[in-house]
Amino acid sequence: MKKIIYAFLIVTITNIGHSNSQNTRKKISINNGWYFLDHSLDRGDAYHEDFVQFAKKINLPHSSNITDVYDNVKSYTRGTMLYQKKLQLSKSDLKGKRAYLYFEGVFQVADIYVNRNVVGRHEGGYTAFGYDITNMLTSKDEQIIAVQVNSAQDPYIAPLSIGYALHGGIYRDVWLVITDEVHFDFSEYGDKGIKIRTPKVSKNSSVAQLLGNIINDAKETKQIEVVTVIHDDSGKEIATKKSSHRIAPNQTLAYEHILEIAKTKLWSPDEPYLYSVSSQIIVDGKEIDELKNNLGFRWYSFDPNKGFSLNGEPLKIKGTNRHQDYKSLGAALSRSEHERDLKIIKEMGCNFLRLAHYPQDPDVLDLADELGLLIWEEVPVVNCMTIHPRFYDNSVRMIKEMIGQHYNHPSVIMWGSMNEIFLNNPIRGKNREDEFEKYGQEVARFAKKFDSVIRAEDPSRYTTMAVHKSERYKHFGVDDIPQVLGINRYHGWYWDVFSDLSKQLNILHKEDPNHVFLLSEYGAGADIRLNSSTPKTFDFTGQYQRLFHESHLQQINELPYLSGGAIWNQFDFSNPHTGGSDPHVNQKGVFTWDRKPKDVYYFYKANWNSEPMIYIAEKNWPIRATVAAKESYEITVYSNLLEVDLYVNGKRLKTKTPNEIKKLSWNTNLKPGSNTIRAVGKANGELLEDQFEIVLVRPEKTNGFQLRINVGSNAQYLDKDKNPWVQDTEFNGVYGYITGAPTQSKRSDVIRGTKDAPIYYSYLKNIEKYKVKVPNGRYRVKLHFIEFRKKETGKTRV
Repeated sequence: MKKIIYAFLIVTITNIGHSNSQNTRKKISINNGWYFLDHSLDRGDAYHEDFVQFAKKINLPHSSNITDVYDNVKSYTRGTMLYQKKLQLSKSDLKGKRAYLYFEGVFQVADIYVNRNVVGRHEGGYTAFGYDITNMLTSKDEQIIAVQVNSAQDPYIAPLSIGYALHGGIYRDVWLVITDEVHFDFSEYGDKGIKIRTPKVSKNSSVAQLLGNIINDAKETKQIEVVTVIHDDSGKEIATKKSSHRIAPNQTLAYEHILEIAKTKLWSPDEPYLYSVSSQIIVDGKEIDELKNNLGFRWYSFDPNKGFSLNGEPLKIKGTNRHQDYKSLGAALSRSEHERDLKIIKEMGCNFLRLAHYPQDPDVLDLADELGLLIWEEVPVVNCMTIHPRFYDNSVRMIKEMIGQHYNHPSVIMWGSMNEIFLNNPIRGKNREDEFEKYGQEVARFAKKFDSVIRAEDPSRYTTMAVHKSERYKHFGVDDIPQVLGINRYHGWYWDVFSDLSKQLNILHKEDPNHVFLLSEYGAGADIRLNSSTPKTFDFTGQYQRLFHESHLQQINELPYLSGGAIWNQFDFSNPHTGGSDPHVNQKGVFTWDRKPKDVYYFYKANWNSEPMIYIAEKNWPIRATVAAKESYEITVYSNLLEVDLYVNGKRLKTKTPNEIKKLSWNTNLKPGSNTIRAVGKANGELLEDQFEIVLVRPEKTNGFQLRINVGSNAQYLDKDKNPWVQDTEFNGVYGYITGAPTQSKRSDVIRGTKDAPIYYSYLKNIEKYKVKVPNGRYRVKLHFIEFRKKETGKTRV
């Protein structure tokens, strides 16, 4: 049975319009005070009269299916739901005004109704849309607004195949916008009526070109004055342009203003200088509408041999990717939560952010402008597509909405049309190869059209797409389409070894010397509960993740033609029904899903943030277990200082200098119990230090004998009670296997029914003998089993 969700809102709007300030547009949040039902009612009537008695109070933004995405059931809810609002507003309150509903994002098909009248339908879950509802309002004090949302899979709406959760509902902000009858026009693509271009940019002088659209919804011709004012960041007016126009009823006026700024202050990640642009409509000396936009002047280019440059200077792209979700919230993030994320990214030293794999919240773009992050934004055409005119039309609309809504952000430098489009094969049947050849040709045809739409909508920016390791892109000519080719590579994780990254990129560059390359994804998964002195592929230890990123960043730095790279991913994110040590989560983040830093985060901060820092990169392994009388460990420090001293339990070890990737390592013995690790250096004559306690446990000496073994794994696991589980080994005199082969679960295997998934992620295959040497006495032995081959209930397991 499909779920149907009902909600309503009561909002009171008062004091609309007679003073000069009240005549300008009003943007009123209608996020608060909703009521929500999570069980079915008769959906035959969107204005169901009984839902209130079952409702619970919520606020927007709201994701409708947060918990069932991550439970032990293989499917999660994607279907029809209904939101309903009661809005205290009368048409008589709007004399000489227009009322719009503006949704920043609804996943994924939204049907809007006002007082039982159909307002419109929007398809696509990641872009904004708005509708004029003035003529549907009644003279009553109460207006009833309903939004029917359908989050179900639709073969004609991207995304079709994904590696992240799809959260249904009204998950971004919703606004009531009140304007004068003469106002800047909301276009059919959700932009607000002003497009700002910068056709000339230099430090000496720059030009801003404003293209605006104004609509007259009044019944008579209006004489208007349009004013554009540019202010610097202190609020000082530095340029003004005015023009007078007559605009007939029900007509749209297109106008152009060109303004020149002398001694321009340029926008860059290091100095994200923003001018502000005020666009005003004046009638009879009164301002009746105003829009404000950021304005940043910058120029940039990509070169196939020299990489990226900004404002005439070479700049290596130091980037990351971000998904918009958060643990326990789904996709329903507030501005403060988006701000926290982008500040974390900026603090790490990034100058670039790829918004994967869809347009993100308007706040994200505003924050990128303000903080100084270059942006790659893309539409959600991911992994595969449906070859059909409806899919094409929907995708083109998404492109136009994305560009139209985010055009005025100086942070945006690239528009993406698709990601890894050949990752999944949608072709089934006997003649699969022949049919796939036809499919691939059609994909290439669509890809060319998408790219041409982007170039037509915005010739000032670059087109891009991301491709994975497959010969199909070259075979079908898809990799020749974009101006910048994003390369997604995971050497040393899904395949090969670390050093193959530069080898493979050099081959691509040699084969296609005119291609611009950007490493758009690279990463390895890590679980902060898993650690090892002998890390290996897919053990999900922080140590392996660090080795992966250390190698990849060094190679990126050494390739002059490579524009740079973007980590996959800044934050762990939801990935339903995916295996690993933490089921339902993609663990490649340098932060956890709930925004706790992994040690690797400080590796990038040492390399990318010039602020002096020193960090002991062992903090995700605070409690360690050993059965050896003496245990030697490698202690790693990340620092951008000239020299670092390491002290272990007060004893000073050798002074060392960071290598080219800001890494230092010492080998030292740790004693049972608490060990104080202290790293010290100087920056500008001032002492800088970091300190950390490592507790070394001898479990076989604890309470007589207490030993927890992570059977089949090379990694130690720290459970929620802070108990360390030792790594497995061949018998070492205390414990270990006599027979059996250490084996990892498949990446696709989801371990269900436990909160301690890491101890079940690995196992011993074909085990016959295991030995634990204990003193004489009585012991309790507890065995944990994983059923890695599903069998019927009641059948014998051998």
